[in-house]
Amino acid sequence: MAEPLFLILHKVRGEPAFDIAHQLDIGDEIGWIIPTSGHRAYPFDKCNLSQLTADAPSTMMASMTYDYGNAWRNHPDHYEQSTPTFRQAASDLLASLGLGQKQIKRRKL
Repeated sequence: MAEPLFLILHKVRGEPAFDIAHQLDIGDEIGWIIPTSGHRAYPFDKCNLSQLTADAPSTMMASMTYDYGNAWRNHPDHYEQSTPTFRQAASDLLASLGLGQKQIKRRKL
């Protein structure tokens, strides 16, 4: 039997977004993966697709609006989790290999 899929509401670059995701165990915690991209997600709200109703997205958005204070503000973001750390690590690695940005010497005309 295929694993159940969920419609999730999560934060992407600070904005609410809907995606399809499935739940799995990641170490000792429950994780969420978006199967079309393979990215990890952090659902703010979820609805099993087998139980999906026409008003599910609006109900989920209402829950986000209701909890918009600290719950939404402090909720993990889909991209902010890894992007700054990855960029810094990549920059550090390139610099250590001597492949970082180099100054371009320009000729005077």
